[in-house]
Amino acid sequence: MRDYIIAFFLLALIDVPWLTLQMSTATTMFTKIQGSRALTMRLWAAPIVYVALAYLLVQMKSLKQAAASGMAVYAVYDFTNLLTFKDYTLSFAIQDTLWGGVLFSIAYSVLQAVR
Repeated sequence: MRDYIIAFFLLALIDVPWLTLQMSTATTMFTKIQGSRALTMRLWAAPIVYVALAYLLVQMKSLKQAAASGMAVYAVYDFTNLLTFKDYTLSFAIQDTLWGGVLFSIAYSVLQAVR
């Protein structure tokens, strides 16, 4: 249980700079997708996302596996959005997918160091 809790907080904390950096681009894109309505976030869902990601991260057996799994999870999200929404951009999907690999790699390395 300790590893899951640590992984949860690691993922959330490491993700904050990326989310902050991408907020303007993502807000513009999602506002366009939603038809110019203001972007409304359901922040209650964020902990559920990080619980699921923490579960996956704790299962990883190597840095390479963590990076690949992070990219795979983010690719499913991003490329499903690209498939579904005409205003979702390929560049955002690629960048965010790569970020998934970086996020999982960093979190995995820190998790291993504190185990």
